Amino acid sequence: MSDNNYYLMVSFDICQESEKLNWAFLDSEHQPVEKSKGVETGLFVFEAGEKMRLNVVANSYLEELVGVRIIDCHLINRPILFSRSVTPHHAGEYPYPSPFFDPAEPLNGQGATSSFGHGEAQGSRMKMTWDSDLELIYRNKGRWQMSFIMTVAIERANGRLEYRVFSFDPEAQVGNGATPDGTSRKEAA
Repeated sequence: MSDNNYYLMVSFDICQESEKLNWAFLDSEHQPVEKSKGVETGLFVFEAGEKMRLNVVANSYLEELVGVRIIDCHLINRPILFSRSVTPHHAGEYPYPSPFFDPAEPLNGQGATSSFGHGEAQGSRMKMTWDSDLELIYRNKGRWQMSFIMTVAIERANGRLEYRVFSFDPEAQVGNGATPDGTSRKEAA
């Protein structure tokens, strides 16, 4: 890999009947990131210091697409207790609120919810894309359930404006589930 950036790519069709997003974590060459095996089976595993950006793709296979506005989009993290099998000395403790949380700046750091912002998608009548300016940095080790929710305004060729909410729920881990310095937060205090 040429750099330590990952991309969360989400896509939808403006005519789809469900609220589910197609999604994938992509590496710096835009290749799918494989889920882990072994103890971390089914998890996406990232390392501290790596970065994540967002790419949204709106497709239209049945009718012309006039415009797509991302009203809001949020990554929501729910910490999972440290594992007894992986980190027995931290068993029963929770990691920080998110892998992006900055304990040195809790007011400015990314807490349990990270907002990717809003903006206008650009493109053609069949496909429009939007990339967030926000770059999230993985700072903390642990496991989190992640949810993503996005509100969009879709402008159709017939002049109709439709508001939709899309979402998905992956699970991710940073490092081996230990705290950033290898000690518990209780020990660090």
